[in-house]
Amino acid sequence: MQVASKMSKAVKDSKHAAERGGLYYGWAIVAVVFLAQALVIGAAIYGFALLVKPIAAEFGLTRAEVNGGLMLLLVGMAIVSPFIGRALDRLPGRFLIAGGALIFGLGCAAIAFTQSLWLMAAATLLPLAVGVQALGPLSANALIARWFDRDRGRALGIVAVSASAGGLLVLPLMTLFVERLGWRGAVATMGVLVVILIVPLAWLVIREPPSGLSSTADSGLSPSRMVSARLWSTTKLLQVRDFWLLALCVGLILGVSQALLASLVAYGTDQGFSLQAASLVVSAVSGSAIVGKLLIGELSDHIDMRWLLLVVVMLGEIYLACLIVTPGYTVLLVVSLLAGAAIGGVMPLWAAFISKRFGPASFGTVMGLMIPVQISLVLVCLYYSGHVYDVSGSYESAFTMFMGALLIAALAILPVKIKCKDVAT
Repeated sequence: MQVASKMSKAVKDSKHAAERGGLYYGWAIVAVVFLAQALVIGAAIYGFALLVKPIAAEFGLTRAEVNGGLMLLLVGMAIVSPFIGRALDRLPGRFLIAGGALIFGLGCAAIAFTQSLWLMAAATLLPLAVGVQALGPLSANALIARWFDRDRGRALGIVAVSASAGGLLVLPLMTLFVERLGWRGAVATMGVLVVILIVPLAWLVIREPPSGLSSTADSGLSPSRMVSARLWSTTKLLQVRDFWLLALCVGLILGVSQALLASLVAYGTDQGFSLQAASLVVSAVSGSAIVGKLLIGELSDHIDMRWLLLVVVMLGEIYLACLIVTPGYTVLLVVSLLAGAAIGGVMPLWAAFISKRFGPASFGTVMGLMIPVQISLVLVCLYYSGHVYDVSGSYESAFTMFMGALLIAALAILPVKIKCKDVAT
């Protein structure tokens, strides 16, 4: 009892020490990872579209061949994510964020200054992928899970918005660089910008949470048992049913969502809508996704996350059914707004689920191991939707199969437990 009392007092003192001037210090962490994620997602993912035509023209490649660069980046991110995730649970966050910014800058420099396609591919597959993964959702969500107990869902929702901010704010900036400096100058400038902004901020602002703050958050552990809690090992995780069920559920939802986003403009023009009108459907999905990230992130603090994921699946099913019956433009736009909000809520829900089920101390390891599953399903769905259209001239069969995939996702999440276990590995 005496040990428990001392530990409880230490935790309370640590939490009080984390607050300065009435503002919880964890929000400073949110600000830094928000900026870092917006920059790298805006430059590497959204900004890739700006490079397709100039690279194709310079090297005499087809656009499909240039698009292989984005697939290389995704494959590289899948390869490195388990290692970065494990490092997040063992090294100070500032090392990962600052180091990731430096590696991202080096990757951009290598791509910008080489004339070899092989070197560009190698730089994309390794240093660029490492940088994006170290500064992207994996690190951001791991740090937030570590710092927040109360209001964790809200913080995760805010951080999830940073990916959209990359498209809304960073993409226009990179467009300006491409117009003024050419594609090579734009890539090099974005790399330098990430280094000079993120390295000092990471080193000065990011710190480890006070002792005991994250290790007891949502774990159900008493202070006296807190000291015995250990990290999940990779071997142990791969033997846990809930790990695979959650990875399958989220991977299928994200895979279907990405395939839809990639197909919506072509689908809209196939239905006789103008290019501008079809593009507005994608904008509606992207814009409402921001609202969904904030709303569903907030709700995850108060509502069983399994039910929230089921709502996401239900809205996805409605959207796919709507696309199959080829509605009028107004109906399509309204349903796209609802579906976009659901799509946006997946990322904060995924992160909140990992924190609740496996504990913040092992967050990086768990998400890092799930990402290869998720990316594999995204690539399969992207290929399948395009293949079905090439064979049949219609997306209807793909959308029907996607409805089945979402049903599997719903069934997968129902048995997953919510409360974290005290796992000694």
